[in-house]
Amino acid sequence: MDESADTTPPRARGRRPPQGEAVLRRAARILEAFDDDDRHLSLGQISARAGLPMSTASRLASQLVALGMLDRDPSGTFGVGLRLWELASLAEPTVSLRGAVAPLLDDLVAVTRQHVQLVVRDGDEAVVLDRRDGQEALPVHYHVGGHVPLVPTAAGLVLLAAGGSTLLETLIEQGDYRWPTFESPRPSGAELREQVAQVRRADIAVLRRPTSPVVSVGVPVRDRHGRVVAAIGMIVPADGLPVSRIEPLLRATARAADRALAAGEGARAQPDWSRW
Repeated sequence: MDESADTTPPRARGRRPPQGEAVLRRAARILEAFDDDDRHLSLGQISARAGLPMSTASRLASQLVALGMLDRDPSGTFGVGLRLWELASLAEPTVSLRGAVAPLLDDLVAVTRQHVQLVVRDGDEAVVLDRRDGQEALPVHYHVGGHVPLVPTAAGLVLLAAGGSTLLETLIEQGDYRWPTFESPRPSGAELREQVAQVRRADIAVLRRPTSPVVSVGVPVRDRHGRVVAAIGMIVPADGLPVSRIEPLLRATARAADRALAAGEGARAQPDWSRW
């Protein structure tokens, strides 16, 4: 049977109908079936999520396993393969960005013993490019390579503030912001606009959710042209370090990251932590 005649409708995340669709795009839909919450999928789940017939999903998934893009365990469950991670790790400019900022994250967590992370924007979400765990056990659910919502996180708010009015209004129109449903009511559109305006004025985001046990603080990282390319975030217990002590550390780290990016990955910038 000619696969170009497939009529099974794709799920919403697919961008093109299967009829006449290139094999490469179908393979991409299989890879896109995996996400933060579902890292291991059965063939039936892949077929349903990618909007492909079982026979097509089986053939393409097997080819992706042979290429190392997917792994398959003895039970037949599929997961993202190591080869895919190896290729993704070569992506520019994230390689130079992560390389320049990584030593600064090491220093920051060594001094504060708090959770820190480096995030970059990906459309209307952010992706964790790097992170370091602090000393205390906190409800930090985002892993390297995982997606982070912009509104409920301080680092995400920094990227949202740098993203322009169109991005902000798009999120407001969507309405839920991926706000944690088990916590306090999400902000209204007017409240979010004011929150973003405050981040732009202060060049720092401080996020306290009344029912959350943590406070997050985020600062922007800029390239040599002054464009915000990432954000550094810190997550602390709500009853832990006051923001007045965290803020100068994060700002100093961000300035050092700016200098490291401007000078190139090989330069080792040292934050000025004299106020700590």
